[in-house]
Amino acid sequence: MTIISSRTFTTFEVAKACGVFHTTVINWVNKGKLKAHCTPGGHRRILLHDLVDFMNRFAMPIPSDLTQHAKKILIVEDNPAVQRMLKRTLEPLPGVELQTCVGGLEALMAIGKDAPDLLILDIRIPQVNGLEVCKVLKSSELTRPIKIVAISGEPLPAEAASFLKSHADGFFQKPLPTAELRAKARELLELEETAVQSR
Repeated sequence: MTIISSRTFTTFEVAKACGVFHTTVINWVNKGKLKAHCTPGGHRRILLHDLVDFMNRFAMPIPSDLTQHAKKILIVEDNPAVQRMLKRTLEPLPGVELQTCVGGLEALMAIGKDAPDLLILDIRIPQVNGLEVCKVLKSSELTRPIKIVAISGEPLPAEAASFLKSHADGFFQKPLPTAELRAKARELLELEETAVQSR
């Protein structure tokens, strides 16, 4: 079974899933048995596919909630009307959780706590703009698996357009084609087409 997800776990969460002490998990990481990444704050984080691979190698039972979780979508948009429209567009997708924020710094903090599977990212946002957010996420192995769909109300300079073409998974110009955006999100999250209800 191949699992590719941006979902991450703390060493405490891994301990609970494996039925061992927290110190045992740290031991596994220190000995190189379990792959982990360090956050800028020095905390260990374990990617879902690394955890499942480890549990398979050591014949541990894998709890079903590890592999069956709601797909998380984070919408980063500072215009309240556009944010509401994006929520209405994406809510009909089956098995998704939606979160919203308005600025790039707020988005990066939210992603650091709980990485989404898909990011709907406006390029013109306050604090840290969407291009910078994209650069930060794609520069780290921990956040690189996050799918990114960029949106913009203005034509992009050639350099920005070129960067997004090679680093984002989709781009839409406002006014947004909602059906196409929903279809793109469904494709990136690998959701069942038949379960989507139109709104």
